[in-house]
Amino acid sequence: MQVAVVGMLLSFPIESYGPVSISFTTLHLLLSYALAVMAWRGTRHWLAAGSRKLVRIAVWLMAVSTIGVWAMAPLLAMGLFGTEVYYWSIQFFLHFQFNGWFWFAALALWSRWAETHGTAELFDPFTIRLWLISAVLTFALAIAWSERHWPIIAINSVGVLLQLWAGWRTAMAIRTQQKLFGKAPLWAWRCVTYALIGMGLKVLMQTVVAVPAVAVMAFTIRNYVIGFIHLNMLGAISMMLFAMALLRGWFVSTDPLVRVGLSLFTGGVLLSEAALFVQGTFFWIGWGMIPGYHWIQLLTSVPIPLGVIALLVHLVQRRHAVPVLPAPS
Repeated sequence: MQVAVVGMLLSFPIESYGPVSISFTTLHLLLSYALAVMAWRGTRHWLAAGSRKLVRIAVWLMAVSTIGVWAMAPLLAMGLFGTEVYYWSIQFFLHFQFNGWFWFAALALWSRWAETHGTAELFDPFTIRLWLISAVLTFALAIAWSERHWPIIAINSVGVLLQLWAGWRTAMAIRTQQKLFGKAPLWAWRCVTYALIGMGLKVLMQTVVAVPAVAVMAFTIRNYVIGFIHLNMLGAISMMLFAMALLRGWFVSTDPLVRVGLSLFTGGVLLSEAALFVQGTFFWIGWGMIPGYHWIQLLTSVPIPLGVIALLVHLVQRRHAVPVLPAPS
């Protein structure tokens, strides 16, 4: 799958949708189904009402999201490139990847870790249902950019309010598990805190988008759209995964290289997000482009790959020093 990702990365800028890029995309989709089946089977011994349920939802939403990708070929064949339906299909895939597959998989990992450390059920069934229903309803925002009808805006408004409720219940569920705090490195909890802040900001932003006038502004200013996606992926999901790597012993939090790497990554995300949203606000109020904006965006983004490189160097050094023992499943 990683080879397929690199193939898409190199082929799409060169040929857009062509034989090579489509081949890598198809390969990635087929392999993702195989990995989904493996994840389904490999988690059968997890707690049925907790982590296993979250894995099942995550896998199903991953499969559902790919409908948007498979729909693109017939849409292109029918000459519908660039139409509303074409962009809906792309947004369908992205929405259920970000708000479905990725988020529920992250919740499943944390739920499983809590279960292995004495917590019977980290997230109650009602909170899980709130996340699921909100994920379905908030897809209306992807349609609202072209179909600005009040029922679609209303559906999205209900979805984001349910998401706000789910986010609050999730934060409270984690906060009440005081006994877990001493079972993880400080930097793991820092990463969790950053991830929850990122998720909280994402939920609040979507809640504000429940106002129709704000919704129109949100999906017509590209900087806001990109900033929102980065807040989700770099702010919430990536920090969750870094925390999980610390818990499983892949990263050693006492190593200065790990602290530098995580600090660079976090600082880069904060700075690049600030640049995106400030520029978006300038466009919104009619002030135009910030002087030197593209250089600002480049310089604020550089710490992100530098942080990743530092973490990779740490992994290489550690593997040469001592073998990494697998953590309990």
